[in-house]
Amino acid sequence: MSDLDAVTVGAGAMLRSAADGSVRAEVRGVGGLFVNDTRLLSTFALTANGATLEVASTRSGESERTVVLLPAVARNAVSDFVLSRKQRLTSFGLEELIEVRNITARPVDVILGLECATDFADQFMLRSDKRVFDRSAAHRSVDVTGAGLRLDYGRDLDGRTFSATVEITATGDPAVTAGSYDDDTVCGGQFSWIVTIAPGELRQIAVSVRSVGAPAAVVSPLPLRGEPSDALREQSLRDIQTLRMPCPSLPQLTILAAGVPWFLTLFGRDSIIASMLTEPDLPGLLDDTLRALAATQATDTDARRVAQPGKIVHELRQSELAQLDEIPYGRYYGSVDSSPLFLIGLAACSTREVIVDLEGAARAAVDWMLGAGGLTEHGFLRYTPDPNGLIHQGWKDSHDAVAHADGTIATGAIALCEVQGYAWRALMDTAALARDVWSDPDWAASLETSARELAQRFRREFWVPELNFPALAIDGSGRRVEVVASNAGHLLFSGMLDESDAVRVGERLLEPDMFTGFGLRTLSSEARLYHPMSYHNGSVWPHDTMLAAVGMKAHGMDAAARTLASGIASAAAAFGNRLPELFGGFSRDDFDLPVAYAHAATPQAWAAASGATASRLLHDRG
Repeated sequence: MSDLDAVTVGAGAMLRSAADGSVRAEVRGVGGLFVNDTRLLSTFALTANGATLEVASTRSGESERTVVLLPAVARNAVSDFVLSRKQRLTSFGLEELIEVRNITARPVDVILGLECATDFADQFMLRSDKRVFDRSAAHRSVDVTGAGLRLDYGRDLDGRTFSATVEITATGDPAVTAGSYDDDTVCGGQFSWIVTIAPGELRQIAVSVRSVGAPAAVVSPLPLRGEPSDALREQSLRDIQTLRMPCPSLPQLTILAAGVPWFLTLFGRDSIIASMLTEPDLPGLLDDTLRALAATQATDTDARRVAQPGKIVHELRQSELAQLDEIPYGRYYGSVDSSPLFLIGLAACSTREVIVDLEGAARAAVDWMLGAGGLTEHGFLRYTPDPNGLIHQGWKDSHDAVAHADGTIATGAIALCEVQGYAWRALMDTAALARDVWSDPDWAASLETSARELAQRFRREFWVPELNFPALAIDGSGRRVEVVASNAGHLLFSGMLDESDAVRVGERLLEPDMFTGFGLRTLSSEARLYHPMSYHNGSVWPHDTMLAAVGMKAHGMDAAARTLASGIASAAAAFGNRLPELFGGFSRDDFDLPVAYAHAATPQAWAAASGATASRLLHDRG
């Protein structure tokens, strides 16, 4: 059993705990309670009569978890009481109800202890990416306030200030004391209760952990279209609902976060793709995400943030390192595809009012594509690697994700194949909106011309005759990256390829070096850099597979689409119908179960959306 068995998510908060609902300092790792990428609790440990309790049963729902606990006893012995913890996440933290029931015929005394402490760690401090941040100038304090604790943190850097406060309160008249810790980066304290319980009596204690200043926003579930048809759809849509949260800096808007543990915030690419795939099941999912992306659209040029006017944000964060500008990700624009995907998402939106309201943002995004994005000057949408942020700025953003057949990493300004498909569809979709909604037929005609010319250039410059398949990319020297990769499946989703080329791509993706039986490998098993357990060079990403499947169905390749959907559904069943961000690229002949990737995000928006999409395709719901 893992030290961090339980993950509960809701309203933008995340609790990673042991199975008993506690987080203990000696095993906390990336465990604890997080809001806005800041750890509010790094220790949250419950004891009864000085001992930990054993898990008897658990139940998880949207944004909440219940665990029933019993004292450890010898075989054939009985315990005096049973305890339950009902944990519910909110936009500002955690609400917990502790219930203790006497299960004997005599009065029982129970001494409860709850240790609460925090290091206020930023999530980027907990990642294993070798970055180190100096917090020696930070100040921390703990105050006992009646029946509670107030934990304060602050740090100043170069004229910027970050502060955070956690208030922990409890009912039941606890004794509260400040803690003393060998680690001076931690502050906290203890609550204790001596509870006398009559026979059969139930006693309750409510504990609240609140991030002061966090919005008390309510995230209401979206109504489901149709009835759940299978366990995969049901679990997938439950995960989507739990990943909806108030938008950082715009809490009046409810957006779809990318996933946990590292991506519980707005991501342009991830949030749009996941919302588009799930919109048929949860109409309206796109609305606030599109409004949030329009509200954070770049208006100036800032090389550190890779910002240019009209560009759609890659990610948005409010944590310590972001606010103190020690990382560029507070409002970071290092994705080449968020802008065209925003336009595609706008066309897929089911709410006409959103489309009308966001015309200006759409025009600015198109201007960026045609201008700074490179379409007019260079013929393709391109990105330049950011040495201080993301080297690669497509969906495969690891450092070695774009490499030539000999294994050398592509350099210079890079044009990715799938991004050109997104750009083509963005131009076509925006043209339809310009003509049908915004009453601008001249602009529509101009956009269609640009799209037609892009498709012609793509066929001429990306298609590799020897492979009869599109190149993964064109690098800064104009050299094609001639490897077979799953990115080409996104061209089926975009619709840019003509029918004969689309069929060639679809058939090639189903060959054994690409299709594992569970999903599509991100890179052919025949490629130099292939590794089945790599992040982007041979693993299987469910959303990657399902975008290809959706594209296959759109091109009339129904059997191929069902083959991919069936593979993903089989993989999902092995993961309890909660698909992870990615899993190993081993063939089904190698292992008859998918091989988990140790650090995969779960729940994750792309993956959950893929499960819902696979269910729709297998049940002929479009």
